[in-house]
Amino acid sequence: MNNIDSMNDGPTSDSSTNDATATLQGPAINRRELLVATAGLVALTSVTAAQAQPAPAPPAAAPAAGPRGGPPVPAGSQTFNTVITKLQEGKQIFSNTIIEPDLEAARKACEGQDFIWIEMQHSRLTWREAEDLVRVVAEAGCIPFIRVPWANPGDIQKATDAGALGIIIPMVSTVEEARNAVMYAKWPIGDRNNPNVKPWGHRSSGGGQAGSLWGRGYQSNANNNILIMLQVENPAGVGMIDQILEEVEGIDIVMVASNDFGWQAGDRDGDESYNAREKVVREAVLAHNKILAGPSSWQDRPGYRLFQGRRSATNTGYDASGARIDPPAATN
Repeated sequence: MNNIDSMNDGPTSDSSTNDATATLQGPAINRRELLVATAGLVALTSVTAAQAQPAPAPPAAAPAAGPRGGPPVPAGSQTFNTVITKLQEGKQIFSNTIIEPDLEAARKACEGQDFIWIEMQHSRLTWREAEDLVRVVAEAGCIPFIRVPWANPGDIQKATDAGALGIIIPMVSTVEEARNAVMYAKWPIGDRNNPNVKPWGHRSSGGGQAGSLWGRGYQSNANNNILIMLQVENPAGVGMIDQILEEVEGIDIVMVASNDFGWQAGDRDGDESYNAREKVVREAVLAHNKILAGPSSWQDRPGYRLFQGRRSATNTGYDASGARIDPPAATN
């Protein structure tokens, strides 16, 4: 009953009766006459008050809906991928690589780095764990990249929906693989009144946390914030790189994946054959005005600007036989 009483916004009947009685003057009247007079006075007061109220204003027109509510955010007006701004400033870009779901370690790994490479090709991470890592990396002020297993729509769209702003495609050796990387990482036109920045793709409008991580302008600005990185790792990819960059719009970065680059061909960094293939890739990438990437031990090689590894790295992570080199144990 208390809840019902609290919903009555106007005066109660008892208080109205008392007020009306106080205003009556003259000789005593019987109860029936009092009730009639009171009812008439209450009705007259209600009508007068209603007439005195101005007509309610029509509701204001709602702004055109944009991503996550509010007016549209113009496509191309926001850059929330700081790797892009740093590259535009001519800086070299470095990273740490994550292969475990430890969120605290991921947060620590962001310190002093430009982006975090979340490994989904060779790790045993689940996509739910990868999504948690993307969130922690973004909250730490770093940019999350994900290396997907290969150029298929399911993996690429899981990575973009999770909020990755870099999509790394391994073992690229065909135009189709490169084109798929762009097609499934980029939105279609979406809204004709506020189109996404080209190139348009076939990414579907799924859920995920990307919008909540990168803000209201995410949907109209994602296309020009998500970087596409191709890895050239075998002789077939070397032979196709110039044609790939000529035919596929939307490739931003090409990486010479130093270990597999030799492992797939039977040689090693420093061999004449290895160096000849590296030169082919490097010249093609720079001729097409793309970002050239490699291991951080190559940071002094001309043309290389984005690296897997920290600035302090001194080797590729592998010895001449292809065996992994473990980092030295930390000292107190």
